Amino acid sequence: MKTSHLKPNQRVIITRKDGSRPPRLGTFLRRDGRMAVFYIDDFVGMRGEDDKGITTISINSKDFEVTAEEKR
Repeated sequence: MKTSHLKPNQRVIITRKDGSRPPRLGTFLRRDGRMAVFYIDDFVGMRGEDDKGITTISINSKDFEVTAEEKR
C-alpha cells in the first residue's frame, strides 16, 4: 500500500519484504517530505522513558510493505 493511501492515525502493519524482521504494528502519523512517519508499538520506551516509538521510512523504499491493519 502506498503511504499516499494512508490516513493519519490509521493502524498499519509494517513488514520487511525480505522477512529478516517480524512484522510491526503501528500507527501512520503523517508524511514528511519523502518520508512516512509511524508510531511503532514495539519501539515505545526502547531508548528511555521519553521514547515515543516514532520512526520514519522512506516513501520510495522497496524494502518495506505497509498494510492497513483491517485489511490483514
